[in-house]
Amino acid sequence: MVDNLHPRSGHERTSDMDPSRLRSALLAAVRGGSGRRPAHRVPAYAAPYADRVAALDVLLTALPASGWAAVVVHGWTPAGVAGHLMAVDGLLAAALGAPVIGPSAAGDDPESRTDLVLDALRDRPGAEAADRWREQAAALCHHLNTADSLPGEEERITATAVTMRLRDHLAMRAYETWMHSADICSGAAGGLEFPLPVPEHVHTLSQFGCRLLRTSMMIAAGGAPDERAARITLTGPGGGTRVVYFGRERVEPAAEIEMDVIDFCFLLGDRLGPDEIEATVTGDPGLAREVLTAAPLVTRVRR
Repeated sequence: MVDNLHPRSGHERTSDMDPSRLRSALLAAVRGGSGRRPAHRVPAYAAPYADRVAALDVLLTALPASGWAAVVVHGWTPAGVAGHLMAVDGLLAAALGAPVIGPSAAGDDPESRTDLVLDALRDRPGAEAADRWREQAAALCHHLNTADSLPGEEERITATAVTMRLRDHLAMRAYETWMHSADICSGAAGGLEFPLPVPEHVHTLSQFGCRLLRTSMMIAAGGAPDERAARITLTGPGGGTRVVYFGRERVEPAAEIEMDVIDFCFLLGDRLGPDEIEATVTGDPGLAREVLTAAPLVTRVRR
């Protein structure tokens, strides 16, 4: 069985940990320090997800008691965020034949299952929602590591109402876990800055984000064809350069957009707006503005 299904006995909780010690614990969780709560063993393509789970586990374990009542995003408290993550992780688990924690959903819609899970957790202590999230994340990771029959990481599967490669589903789960962990830090942990993923994982998630830009531009255009392209250069640890084609034609990029890789990740996650980041643009400024404005559309939660 996978460990960490429940908080470890004797592990400090709530107000026992002051902000400086919480910061140290979070850094250990994502950088492999001696106090680290280890990430679940998973295939390499799922490592960014497992590490974001490990970091959020530390944060929820050490969240001050007052933090559980704070509204952090989309009208959710930290318990609501944990319930939402549990709900959507459960949809991917169901698609892979892994155990699903909590109520079953009739369909594959993340919002519908989120509503079911949050209804089931209503009036329960916030820490209980965190425990259920831990169980679901552990079950998914355990299945990825031990199942005899799994789709290949490049195989396209349908889960959470989206069809894409298995490794991209895990990248999306890592991305959302990261963004919501940052929400909890800023809204319920005294504005503590959540530690970044290691550069290797930043690269994986930012390149996944670049691939999502084509879908973002399609959403912005209402599905109209767009045969333009842009070169995205992301600076800083984990960055890289990628040409994004918004249509089928391999055309020359009409614009190059250079920005910090973390700013890009938070732009795509709808945590920063286009006017809140510093971007250097060469070529078509109109296309660059379209890309920056459209970026968060693919990940934005509409509630």
